[in-house]
Amino acid sequence: MPYANNHGIHIYYEVEGKGNVPLILAHGGTGSGDDWRKSGYTAALSDECKLILLDARGHGKSDRPYEASISTMADDVISVMDAAGLSKTHYWGYSMGAAIGLDLAIHHATRFDSFIFGGISPYQWPEVMIRRIRDTIEAFQLRLTDPEAYLKSTEEYFKRPLTPEDRRQLLSQDVKTDIAILSALVKRKPLTNEELARITVPCLIYCGEEDPYYEGARDCIKHMPNARLASFPGMNHGNIIAESVLPHAKQFLFELTDK
Repeated sequence: MPYANNHGIHIYYEVEGKGNVPLILAHGGTGSGDDWRKSGYTAALSDECKLILLDARGHGKSDRPYEASISTMADDVISVMDAAGLSKTHYWGYSMGAAIGLDLAIHHATRFDSFIFGGISPYQWPEVMIRRIRDTIEAFQLRLTDPEAYLKSTEEYFKRPLTPEDRRQLLSQDVKTDIAILSALVKRKPLTNEELARITVPCLIYCGEEDPYYEGARDCIKHMPNARLASFPGMNHGNIIAESVLPHAKQFLFELTDK
């Protein structure tokens, strides 16, 4: 199985597709590279693209270190590119993957032909999203200090008793890594309009209009010299679907590659 090595942290990735257009697919938090398959993206893109599906640190088959930051996760992407022999590529990230992509656009822009950012704002994140992350961190910290209280709170959240398998799975989870990843998201530095103005690589930003990130996604393109927005009425952070996004993404990508 292919792994990249970023200073001793092993990042799992897979390469598939029959096309010549290299495209990294970076998943959201708690996910893995396989999410893109399950959601229908790889099937729709594999004829035209060489797809690189990676598992972010702390996710999937990648290592689970007890430290993380957005910048180190961006460096993980660069290590995958180097291991896969890619001097440049296109990049598509959703949610956490998009947050990592924004860091790449600021610090490693010369390695990328374009960016697609989904379900994200480059500005200060809405309090409702930060609160969700902090609530999850607090739950995982309770798991470390009082496992039984954690299980009870989980039952209250799901409004049902936990099965023995549920309890086994929850208690076996290595939550120290999850806390590190979530803390990295909370601590991320919002971008300024001046920083956005320096992102000259072509960018597509898409977001559901019911997503708390939508206002920031909508407003940021005013300051990015080579960016466009695709918005989806009635969709939120969790229910945006491939059938809606793919036509916009494919038009964006193949306008660039056909030049």
